[in-house]
Amino acid sequence: MLLIYGKGLTGNSAYNLAKKLGYKVLFVDDKDYKEEILKDVQEVVVSPGVPFFNKIYKDCKKKRINIIGEIEFAYRFFKGKDIVVITGTDGKSTTTKLIHTVLGSDNSVIGGNYGIPFSDIVLNSENKTAVLELSSFQIYSIKKFKPNIAVFLNLSVDHLDWHKRFCHYKLSKYKLFKNLLKKDIAILNYDDINVRNVPTKAKKLYFSLESLPSPLEGIYYKNGRLVLNINKKEIYFDISDLKLEGLHNIQNVMAAILTAYIKGLDKNLIQERLKQFKPLPFRMEVLGEIKGVKFVNDAKSTTVQSLVKALESYKDKNVLLILGGINKGGDFSVINRFKNIKGVFLIGRDKEDIAKKIKNIKQIYRFNSLEDAVKTAFSYANSGDILLFSPACASFDMFKNYKDRGERFKKIYEELKNA
Repeated sequence: MLLIYGKGLTGNSAYNLAKKLGYKVLFVDDKDYKEEILKDVQEVVVSPGVPFFNKIYKDCKKKRINIIGEIEFAYRFFKGKDIVVITGTDGKSTTTKLIHTVLGSDNSVIGGNYGIPFSDIVLNSENKTAVLELSSFQIYSIKKFKPNIAVFLNLSVDHLDWHKRFCHYKLSKYKLFKNLLKKDIAILNYDDINVRNVPTKAKKLYFSLESLPSPLEGIYYKNGRLVLNINKKEIYFDISDLKLEGLHNIQNVMAAILTAYIKGLDKNLIQERLKQFKPLPFRMEVLGEIKGVKFVNDAKSTTVQSLVKALESYKDKNVLLILGGINKGGDFSVINRFKNIKGVFLIGRDKEDIAKKIKNIKQIYRFNSLEDAVKTAFSYANSGDILLFSPACASFDMFKNYKDRGERFKKIYEELKNA
């Protein structure tokens, strides 16, 4: 008997796959789970939202029942070409979509934490490359799962409500790379020491915003273009036509180019397909300008690291910064170094705690609504300034999710534009 725990999108997908494969299946969640249910169960498949301290983990350990995640379960039956995994704290969805765009929908299918669950890909029996965005939750419960190419974008404090400690979060990410073999490829951010030094048997290729030290191979940013350097061969990529803002997105593009090159695509095709990429909403999304003030919607930002990357993108401009919500353990004092911040407009549950950490910034304002924060920030702005909404916090104190707060910011912008 197979028990599937969690009745969300992923759980339902795993259930459908298991039924098609002929398993006898029990399908439960927190509401209808009792320990007695495990009596005839040989294995449990958990959804990624079920934390390791949930009772199901303790009960399975006590009864010596194997417990795995949906990714591990689906992997057993995967018959596609190969697997590319994208992980990291920030930028996963953008990079996953970039890689899928460059590889093409004829040759790849997108899933995991973005798009459809991995079980759906297996169910559809598509002979394509599976491009999977995987969170630390999904990686935590893997055992034998391994991709052919693994991309590690960055690592900073996040999801401490689930992992409890940063070291646990870090080890969860590292687990993916521990499973790689010598024939596999690890694409790593050289600029992030936690990523650069990940232990793995796989061949390492790097991407960096600076020239890579010899004899390391990979891709780097120099004088406004990208230089791919593999097997003592240099290939240059023009990125002037890209519709993406910020240096962090250049890193995402480099990861995508490396992946595509390893997969055998030539420069011209990679370049052409990159031009077709449309940025995802709420990720450094430029809404437009009002009286010369540029409005940037970075509502997806839930970490201090993502906020810092947004600020670095506009370090030559005056920035009016709107942030706040539920702090996920980030150290906001790091933004004190940005002398171009004209004012910080705080919202959300933890605004007072955040204010204590950014004392070097002279103009700090607190608001109970996003609308008041945006309108006040705009009233202080001059032509040429950047009005940046990059919350760097979870959204659930004031909004349904990050999409909700992104839509709210967009609506306020449109109201101001039409006023």
